[in-house]
Amino acid sequence: MLPSVLSRVGPLQASGATDLEPIHHGHIYVARSDHHLLIDDGRVRVQRGPRENRHRPAIDPLFRTAAREYGPRVIGIVLSGLQDDGSAGLYAVKQRGGIAIVQDPRDTLWDEMPRHALGYASPQYVLRTDEIPAHLVELVQAGEPAMVKKNPRQKKANGKNHKNKHSSQGLEEPGVNLEAATASEGEGTPSVFACPECHGVLWEFKDDEMVHFRCRVGHSYGTESLTTELSATSEAALWAAVRALEEKAAMQRRVAAGSRQEPLSKRLLDQSDSDDSNARLIRDMIFRRDAELEPELSASEDPEEKIA
Repeated sequence: MLPSVLSRVGPLQASGATDLEPIHHGHIYVARSDHHLLIDDGRVRVQRGPRENRHRPAIDPLFRTAAREYGPRVIGIVLSGLQDDGSAGLYAVKQRGGIAIVQDPRDTLWDEMPRHALGYASPQYVLRTDEIPAHLVELVQAGEPAMVKKNPRQKKANGKNHKNKHSSQGLEEPGVNLEAATASEGEGTPSVFACPECHGVLWEFKDDEMVHFRCRVGHSYGTESLTTELSATSEAALWAAVRALEEKAAMQRRVAAGSRQEPLSKRLLDQSDSDDSNARLIRDMIFRRDAELEPELSASEDPEEKIA
């Protein structure tokens, strides 16, 4: 519904992006559900690449590819949202000479994305919601009239892009680790973490205060997103343990009920009680963790917004 809403409220036309569609002036392109929106040589690309920061579409690949193609012609804006998607992409925009804008965290419903972007990218502008449109128009009108690529990729004689072995260059080329034969041969520094989605090794990229992780196939995480994903993965593992223990206890009770050997029945029932006790212990761990997190989540919300 977003393209139709945007077309109604302003003078610009909006549409869902189509793969390989040329970029036209005065038009808004909206990412399709479950697809990344990328920029490539004057066209938009719509692709189901690996998730980044636990999402598809994600902000980082859009900002990153736009910065690579158009350098100082790019304006990136990070608005209200959760976790840290957009921070690395906005950093890439600024590093390539573009303009970085972040919504004032005090003016947002969810301040995590703006706060992370402020810490990582040091944007040129931190603006309230009602200040962003006028500044955006002013910046666009001050720019050049033609969409000329300002930052062509420099290539070596062998046709491959120049890459610094331990820089965050690998963030701009999600496939750079595909050719790695071992965990130590990829771009960046091998970390001690495994990708929560595909369980491959995660390479660590760091520039200034920004730390990012990417696996061989391209799943990408900021520190906040990785923490959240690892937390969800560990909780899933705990629930799987609860299920396995309870199933085992139930099976032992069934076998004991049908056994005519009293020592065997007693041993099975004792083991069943032990497994039930361990399952309750893990359940209590999960619920205790949720109870500890609840005050933190409540403190981050405005009381009036919660009521609304």
